[in-house]
Amino acid sequence: MPSADAPSPWTEEDLNRLHRVAVRALQRHVSPAPGAEGAAGGAGRPVRGVVQLPGRPDTTRVVLWDGRDLDSSVAYDLPLVEDFHDGNVPWSVIAAVLRQLAAAGPDPAAATSVDGLGIPVVDARPATWRFMEEPVYDLTDALHAAVSMIGYYGGDPDPEPELLLGGFLLVGPDAVRLYVDRTAGAAAAAGPAPRIGVDISLRYEGGAVRGGFTGTMAALPSLVRDELDWNASEAEDPYCSAVYDFTRW
Repeated sequence: MPSADAPSPWTEEDLNRLHRVAVRALQRHVSPAPGAEGAAGGAGRPVRGVVQLPGRPDTTRVVLWDGRDLDSSVAYDLPLVEDFHDGNVPWSVIAAVLRQLAAAGPDPAAATSVDGLGIPVVDARPATWRFMEEPVYDLTDALHAAVSMIGYYGGDPDPEPELLLGGFLLVGPDAVRLYVDRTAGAAAAAGPAPRIGVDISLRYEGGAVRGGFTGTMAALPSLVRDELDWNASEAEDPYCSAVYDFTRW
């Protein structure tokens, strides 16, 4: 259980940035219509809104509803940071926890308060801690995380990115091909570099679905810059000049 006594290493601007990450990550699940994609993937309860609590910048409140009746709304308070390792709660965790809460359906008895708009509020911190102890992602989480490796959620984007995302395509049940444009390095210096395809696995070697790609994201620019020849694939693709296999990363 996180400690409430230790001083937080997070500034208010840090927390505001993390909140903006969550807002942008959850935009794709917002819908004013029934039958839309549910929270964090699949059919179910779409997101009605994402707000930040005044005076509680370490918490993001996500409102789910049935897409028809505003009175069906239930808000869930999710933590942006955890005190176990002084780390932030990744947006992929927030999305996965929301998916589980939405799948379970609204439980009015679980509400601990009601906000100023009359929306019941559920404290989702315990559900978040449980998930972080035993995370279970689905392929929607993995696909979204993989595609998001090239780009940036929240804050200001890199003004001079080394890689740009030109598209993506599932190439199997467990792998995605990212179409990558290079803006730096010898190839780009000689003129516009041909677009390449980079294959990424959505599962770990043991078979578990990946919820994030932090290591791959950090290594990808140098891999594309220096190690393409070692990872060439025989796959042919009309949407790029060549394909490279990084599924082992």
